[in-house]
Amino acid sequence: MSDLNTDTHKYLVPEDGLQEVLRSWSSRAQLYAALAGIEDDWAEVRWSPLEIQQRANRVLFAELVERLNNWPRKTTDWTDALPASSRRVRRTSLNPDPGTDWVTSAVRHGWPPDGFVVNERSRVPDQVMATTLRWTIDQIEKIRKDALRVEKESLKNAARQEIEALLSVGRQPPLQSSVGARPTRQDISALRRSGAPWTQLAVVAEFLADVDRSDLMDFARRHLLPDDDVRWRLFHLGTLGVLLKSLREKGWTLTSERPLSGTSSKGPCYIATSPDGEAWDIWFEASGMWEYYGISSPYLDLMAGVFEKSADPVGADLAIIQEGVAAHLFECKFGGAGEVRRKGYHQVTTYVTEAVEQLVPRAQGFVVGPDNVVLKSAKLLLDDSPINVVGPRHLSGFLPTPLQNVGSQE
Repeated sequence: MSDLNTDTHKYLVPEDGLQEVLRSWSSRAQLYAALAGIEDDWAEVRWSPLEIQQRANRVLFAELVERLNNWPRKTTDWTDALPASSRRVRRTSLNPDPGTDWVTSAVRHGWPPDGFVVNERSRVPDQVMATTLRWTIDQIEKIRKDALRVEKESLKNAARQEIEALLSVGRQPPLQSSVGARPTRQDISALRRSGAPWTQLAVVAEFLADVDRSDLMDFARRHLLPDDDVRWRLFHLGTLGVLLKSLREKGWTLTSERPLSGTSSKGPCYIATSPDGEAWDIWFEASGMWEYYGISSPYLDLMAGVFEKSADPVGADLAIIQEGVAAHLFECKFGGAGEVRRKGYHQVTTYVTEAVEQLVPRAQGFVVGPDNVVLKSAKLLLDDSPINVVGPRHLSGFLPTPLQNVGSQE
């Protein structure tokens, strides 16, 4: 994994666009699936939603370790601190166990009794302390496990003694049979007043509970944006959001057709309908458009049988298409000027050429780079097809058009 403090942090992600996409989602699973569905065009690596989750927990674990410093390193520091009340339990036994009530046994079972009434007292730990500690242990165990799957060598000894003491407590009674519960604000306040180690538990439990309750935008900002291997995917998702927001603010109706996922059925993700009833398909990862529209892909035709392994279809990162009319194709490049201009230009001109040859009479392409890299927008006509270099801010007023008068396009 990349260092969380590398220079890619200087490139801006359009957070207003990201917020637009996330506003209609209700779970992190949708966010993980969307990020996993974004194709990596410089490496044949496909991430699953689980792998995205693990990377988020890698960032979360780094924050967590800072809060575990100076925690108890012995199991007994926790078990001895658990206060307990006494609960009386009466049971019948075939044997005269310790605590046998002989008088009651004789009354109920005759003499000599054929059964023995045994009174026992069991210690019951404070419910808030036990359920919060159990919940916190479970959360830390999962987060740590995910983080180690991403980056084991540098993290395996992080807060190791403190975490091992916690896990040991979780395997012993009374916590072994306890069911964890996310603490309320009142529970956290009560723990803060209970002395060590509960004041320390309160700090970590509150942190984990806040993460669990946080909205998707806050979660993405805190636990996905710091990961450079995920950050470019958020740029891609944010650029989509800028386009969606622009359409919505201009009175267009957006209908979600399928999840933003690499594993869901292929097809446009949204249908955008203008105020006058004109409909356009919006694609997220548009490589599936050839099969969907029943059009032969020039790239796949060229590569058929050439190599041992069949080629996968290629396509623009984002596309807005009206079949038989026009296509607007967007290639998102997150990086410096060299990454944006050279790779972006090569890819988007290819996509535009293929679209005009096979799919639509008119097409235009957009190379989209970070706003602080693309200092101003630019455009040229390449065989009557507009090719644009823009930042997300330049797309804020974008609306799809049929492109009949390409020379006058702004």
